[in-house]
Amino acid sequence: MHVRQIGFLVLVAALAACASNQPPAGLLGAYRLEDGRTVSIRRSVDETLRYRLYESGKSGRLYPESEAIFVSGPGFANRDPVELEIRFETGDDGTAQALEWRLHGNAPLSARRIGTERETRFDSAGTSLFARLHLPDTQPPYPAVVLVHGSGDDAGTEWLYNSDFFVANGFAALTYDKRGSGRSNGTFTFDFEQLADDAIAAVSYLKSIPEIDRQRIGLVGYSQGGWVAPLAASKDAAIAFVVVNYGMIESPAEEARLEMRQLLVDAGVTGGDLEEADALIRASISVVASGLESNWEEFEKLKARHRAAYWLEHLGGTPVDKLVSYPRWLAKLVGKRLLPRDLPWAYDSRDILEKSEVPMAWLLAEKDRSAPNKETIAILGDLIDRGKPYSLTVFPDADHGMVIFAQQGSEAVYTGYAADYFQTEVNALKRLSRK
Repeated sequence: MHVRQIGFLVLVAALAACASNQPPAGLLGAYRLEDGRTVSIRRSVDETLRYRLYESGKSGRLYPESEAIFVSGPGFANRDPVELEIRFETGDDGTAQALEWRLHGNAPLSARRIGTERETRFDSAGTSLFARLHLPDTQPPYPAVVLVHGSGDDAGTEWLYNSDFFVANGFAALTYDKRGSGRSNGTFTFDFEQLADDAIAAVSYLKSIPEIDRQRIGLVGYSQGGWVAPLAASKDAAIAFVVVNYGMIESPAEEARLEMRQLLVDAGVTGGDLEEADALIRASISVVASGLESNWEEFEKLKARHRAAYWLEHLGGTPVDKLVSYPRWLAKLVGKRLLPRDLPWAYDSRDILEKSEVPMAWLLAEKDRSAPNKETIAILGDLIDRGKPYSLTVFPDADHGMVIFAQQGSEAVYTGYAADYFQTEVNALKRLSRK
């Protein structure tokens, strides 16, 4: 749970396209270019269309020229100057089975759609969850994965793009909208136990599909899913393996603290100032984790001491910023109903990882500013040294989401994904699912 996502403590900066401008659903999916590369066309969380080339990590936003023609420019989100044109070949129902890839300066390449997709639903404790089942073109039975996404309420069926590369490599993939999000029923929650039970229900659904190899079903967790997926595996022996991407072992409270501390480090705050700020950060998290009910005395003492501190300007939009700005009565009046529902602030995965014998692969970003992972890496290293069936891969220069960036002045501009990330993830799945 990242500090910029915490209810009224959040500074939201999302530009959502209206529903009438959403790209046609029939274009979405995985395609294999005639040179062997795999490209995914999926919506981003802001509803725009994005392509991802898995073998290189290159990605760009797609801008519509017509219903079947889209263009993209350099970098992660630019339109101009146009470098790429994609022409979809659609049938009468608007579904594309092929596309033409026209990269400036190169001969056009054709691509065909990979796999088959179907919308479905499954039940979890009386709640109907909407899902997308994506099957490969190869002969069944298939090893299979359930994708467990992060803390946001965006529809997992829309934007969990890694599934396309899994299908291209012979894995069935199930994505679903978390309860209370997308087209799923129920109430949105941060309760890890409930989220783990939902993932287990997804596994049970996969076991009912004739094409699935029931002995080779695993979970792939992203961000918050790094807590949820190992928890689910500890509760259900049918889960054969787990892959964790840019997750943490320490608690959500510690994640929030480290994220805010990193903002100060990035701004050049050091020494005693950093430690004083860290004390205020800890106190603010204690207040928030109590549901704004307790731990106010220590926080307000530090608030009075540091109200004019220069480093507060670097904590805009965080719990510290909001709790310093608002009096107690107003914070409690406005904030309670907007706090993350049922988030287990003190939960961490150490005990589960100590006891588990489920094979796991952890893929972490070295420069993860949303989930700083120095301690997670140290814990995993110790567990691996002691013979636990885990592996660890750290991607240099990658940030949360395995995106890489270039520094332009004081701003970090995303340029794509770590070049070997997607292939490393697939290689881990192949290794862990081997009979």
